[in-house]
Amino acid sequence: MDYKKEAKEIVEGIIIAVLLYLVISVTLSYALKVDNPVAVVISGSMEPVYYRGDIIVIKGTNPENIQIGDIIVYKRPYQDIPIVHRVINIIEENEKLYFVTKGDNNPSEDTYFENGTKYPGVPDHAVVGKSLFKIPKLGYVTIFFKRLIGVRI
Repeated sequence: MDYKKEAKEIVEGIIIAVLLYLVISVTLSYALKVDNPVAVVISGSMEPVYYRGDIIVIKGTNPENIQIGDIIVYKRPYQDIPIVHRVINIIEENEKLYFVTKGDNNPSEDTYFENGTKYPGVPDHAVVGKSLFKIPKLGYVTIFFKRLIGVRI
């Protein structure tokens, strides 16, 4: 068995996979108008629509186009993990939009704090985009590797 040849093939395969991932990621980012066009669902808060391990594809959107019932993706300032929840109300205050959100499987609506201030909902600047569709269970690979390297999710 030629270990050198086998190692070379493995390295080439990894390089091709990484390049393919980068090309797809950049293409999706451009087409969907969002920096991170995919997210992995890591909780059961949106069951039965999304389950832990599902990958969702995100489309950037103007906050003014978000409606009650839409599933949005947003980020909290103190947490790097995107939140995927449904808009249950929209509040306009001082010419800013706030989206009251709730996981379909959660008992209560979300709270949003930024710099010690509680907002009436998710501020428009925190919205990443709207959920477009899901790829079931494929995200378990990401969850596995993050746990493997010690990331708590």
